[in-house]
Amino acid sequence: MLVAVIDRTGRGGTRKVKTAFEEVTEKYASHGLSLRLPVTAEIARMAIMGASKSTSERHTLFVSARAGHMLRTEAGHSSHNADVFGALHHEVKIPRAAEGAFGQAFNHIQDIYADDLAFLVFASDGSDRAYEFFAAWVDGNTSAGGTNRWQNIGLATTNGFALGNLIRHRLIGPDDKLWDLARSFDQKAGFSLVDDLAGFYANLPSDPSREAFVGEVKRLAQLMTLAASS
Repeated sequence: MLVAVIDRTGRGGTRKVKTAFEEVTEKYASHGLSLRLPVTAEIARMAIMGASKSTSERHTLFVSARAGHMLRTEAGHSSHNADVFGALHHEVKIPRAAEGAFGQAFNHIQDIYADDLAFLVFASDGSDRAYEFFAAWVDGNTSAGGTNRWQNIGLATTNGFALGNLIRHRLIGPDDKLWDLARSFDQKAGFSLVDDLAGFYANLPSDPSREAFVGEVKRLAQLMTLAASS
């Protein structure tokens, strides 16, 4: 239930956010998905489309009307479970230099599971918004590479996530131009990773056990570490 909308920009829009949230909530409810905890929405200046923060007592939604992360947190899904995070800390080993890139890659795992719910709502409207959104990520990364290998691997994980998400929801084919862009990025960076990453994100199991999820995260770490040493 949305209990408040706070405008921190001074530009207004609280009514629009409230209306959008209610519409999305109704669509989720039609799939048997609903939030138990109260939600406060905040309109803020952000460099991304939106974000959410959850505690044991409430959710805070920043700008976005997508509630997938909050639903996963309430459900205790392995990708959003604090107990599982503790296991990951002990069982998944990565080089210190990889922490930024790996954190980015892990966030994309969480995004996959949140987007599985969001696509129930947004992929049925007949538009190309989802494809265009993820294509922009890949296109934007083509000129973003540098000389830092782990930074480039982090960008490659974003490309792999974008392509994997589109595969997962049957929105891209094997001959799409995005593959050429992503593979070209890999080639310039000196590794070959995006195909493996896209397959990884596309095929994440929908509701893995704690042990299975930890195994998937280990596999991701291995893919990235191998590329860094190649």
